[in-house]
Amino acid sequence: MDSQVPSVGVSAQRRGQTMTSMMSVQLSTPPPALMRMVNPLVRRVLTSRVLAARIGTVSLVQVRGRRTGKVLRIPMGLHDIDGVLTAFTRRTWRLNFTGGVPVTVVRRSERREGEAVLVEPTRGQVGAALRAALDNGASPFDLGLKIARGFEPTVLDLDTAGLSMIQFVFDGGFR
Repeated sequence: MDSQVPSVGVSAQRRGQTMTSMMSVQLSTPPPALMRMVNPLVRRVLTSRVLAARIGTVSLVQVRGRRTGKVLRIPMGLHDIDGVLTAFTRRTWRLNFTGGVPVTVVRRSERREGEAVLVEPTRGQVGAALRAALDNGASPFDLGLKIARGFEPTVLDLDTAGLSMIQFVFDGGFR
């Protein structure tokens, strides 16, 4: 007699996922209400010369809202993926980067002007970038993910987490 295996939805089977991989990589982002309380403090820390230099991947990104024109100051983790600073998110503010927009980034108390674009990824592109970030030392927490202990996610596992990717380009680079 065949062993009983939990069924996986047809769409998950088409993507090559198993129930185990679907449960092993999950989004784990802080609640928006918590971020509204914490972000004002984080903004102050990131603009402080003394404290900002000690902060790793978290940067302050300034961009104009696409509908309101209001300047948004968004703390976000930026990760070096093959020489390109990249952020991962599902928050709605990501839409402000559609089509490429001018940005100012304050990173480790250094200010740079550049451009950022919300990437329209091909299959596996976000997963490959997340895999590279993990391989470069980022923790799942840094990426807004929760990965089951002992599970080594594939590019496909990471791709199906549902994160969007924003890439930043600066004249003269920015590390």
